[in-house]
Amino acid sequence: MTTAVVGAGGATGLECVKKLLSEGHTVKAVVRTPVKYEKEFPVSDNLQIVKGDVTDVASLEAAFEGVDNVIFTASGSGYWSAPTVDFQGVGKTAHAASKVGAKQVVLVSALKVTAKNRWDPIRIILNNIRWGLMDNKFKGEELLRHNGISYTVVRPGGLKNMPGGQEHIIAGQGDTISGSVSRADVAAVCVAALQSEAAQRVTLELISKPEGPPNPPESIFENLKPDA
Repeated sequence: MTTAVVGAGGATGLECVKKLLSEGHTVKAVVRTPVKYEKEFPVSDNLQIVKGDVTDVASLEAAFEGVDNVIFTASGSGYWSAPTVDFQGVGKTAHAASKVGAKQVVLVSALKVTAKNRWDPIRIILNNIRWGLMDNKFKGEELLRHNGISYTVVRPGGLKNMPGGQEHIIAGQGDTISGSVSRADVAAVCVAALQSEAAQRVTLELISKPEGPPNPPESIFENLKPDA
């Protein structure tokens, strides 16, 4: 199985690359400037660093050639970047993935993106750190849902830089839970979604707790409902 990771140069994207390689996937790490990241990724014959820009559909189609699945972890860095990356970038990624015949797109979004949380203090802060970030993340989700390609939307809570498999992973739906989760566990869930029928056309929130035994990421999909 060949999987492209969009935004592979970021911390969550890098964890996805590492997890995919450990699971035996062939990986295309999609970044805007490949030479910048040559020393950032694990050394592997199964890894290819390719140029791709979420603002440019043609570059994504070229980067996705021959892939079976795509994991989108990109997020803009500039104050005004959310509309072009977190919103339109998701749509362009879904379009390019469909064009090359990929089977699935897994999108890493964020907790509290829905309008029901518009007055949540954390959501307000994030919406102002990058203008309209959370609003645009939700609009990006909607573009993916209406593209027609199979998908999984993963909405992690606060991201922690700690090893995966140390805490009990909890999945919710309806944007009602809150908490944090390690980037490594987010990556594990994204990779598990590529191999689970129960993860198809599903949106889920993701946190973890130190209480309770560590659980396999694929188990969290068992009681989730597909999007209406």
